[in-house]
Amino acid sequence: MLTIYTHWKTSILFFIVSIFIFPDVSQAVIVFRDSHTGQSQIYIMNDDGRNVRELTHTPFTEIMPRLSPDGSQVVFMRDLGSTEEQPHVQQFDIFILDVDGINERRLTHHPKSDGAPAWSPDGKHIAFSSRRSGNGEIHIIELASGKIRQLTKNNPDEGYSSLPSWSPDGLHIVHEQIIDGGGRHIYITDIDGKNTRPFLQGVQPHLIGETVISRSHPRWSPDGTHVMYFEDHMRYEANRVVRLANHIIVVDKHGRNPKKLDIPKSWWLYSACWAANGDQVLFAGEKDGFQNKGKRNYEIYRYHIFSGNITQITDTPYKEYDPHWVPGAFSVSPEGKLNVQWGDMKKMYR
Repeated sequence: MLTIYTHWKTSILFFIVSIFIFPDVSQAVIVFRDSHTGQSQIYIMNDDGRNVRELTHTPFTEIMPRLSPDGSQVVFMRDLGSTEEQPHVQQFDIFILDVDGINERRLTHHPKSDGAPAWSPDGKHIAFSSRRSGNGEIHIIELASGKIRQLTKNNPDEGYSSLPSWSPDGLHIVHEQIIDGGGRHIYITDIDGKNTRPFLQGVQPHLIGETVISRSHPRWSPDGTHVMYFEDHMRYEANRVVRLANHIIVVDKHGRNPKKLDIPKSWWLYSACWAANGDQVLFAGEKDGFQNKGKRNYEIYRYHIFSGNITQITDTPYKEYDPHWVPGAFSVSPEGKLNVQWGDMKKMYR
C-alpha cells in the first residue's frame, strides 16, 4: 500500500513540475520560410512567434513547408537548380525531414519537377504537382512504399492541375486548374481520380473588360467546412502584367457563399494557411506592397475570422512567407536546440 501511495505522489509531482519545466509541449507551431541568408530556408516557431529555430541550412532554396497532421515531420519542395540536360530549367523535388531538423529524406527523383506537397489527413500519403506524365497533374505518393499514382488526367490542349489541398475526410482534393486561354480556377477531384469538376458555384468570370481575374492556392479548413483561396485582379499593359488587387476569399464546402477577408487593399498578399482550427488565418503580406513594388518585406500576420482583427507575428528585415500551422503535441525547443526570439533574430540579421 505504501508503494502505491508513493508512486501516486511521485506521478503528481512529476506532472506539476513538467508544467513549469516543459511549458511548450502542447504549444501549436508554425513552419515557414525565411530569406535572410539570400536563399530561403525553413524555420519553425511557436504559435505566438517565440522560440524560432532553423530546420534547414542548405545551399538550396527551400519552398512550401508543410507540417504533417501529427506535427512530427515537415515536407517541402527544394529548388535544385538547373541540370546539364536542361540548363535553362529549374529542377524541383520533394523532401521530408523530422520536425527536429534531422533525418532528411528525398521523396521524388524524377527529371521533371515535383512540388507543392500536401499531406493526407492520416499522414500516410502526400499529394503533389508534377509534369512527370508530360502534362501538369496532381500525383499521390504513398510514404510507406514510395509508390506514386497519377490523380488528375487533363487533356494537354485544355490545361493542367496544380497546388493540391486534401479534404479532412480524405475523400477529395481541391486544387488549382489552369485552363489554356481561360485563366486560373479552383477545381475538385475525388480521391479515386474521377469526377474532376469546378469547385466554385455560380458564374466565375475570368475576364471582365480588361481586368483578368485569377483564382489560385486553395486550402481546405481543418474542420472541412470551408475552403480558402486567393483571388487576383490584373491587367496587361505594354506587354507586362499590372496587379490591381488581391484578396483572400473563403467559401463554404460546397463552393458557395464567398466572403472576402477584410484586409486593406494596399496590402500585397503572398501565401496563407488556416490556423486555430479554422478560427484564424495566417498569411504573409506586405502592408504597402502595391507602393513598394521593388522592396517588399513580407511578414506573417494572423487574421481573426470573427473579429477581423489583424496581428503581426514576425518582424524582421527579411521576408517570411509560406506559413503552415498545426496544433502542437511536442516541444519546438528540444534539448540541445537554441531558442531564438524575433528581437534576437533582427539583431543577428543586421
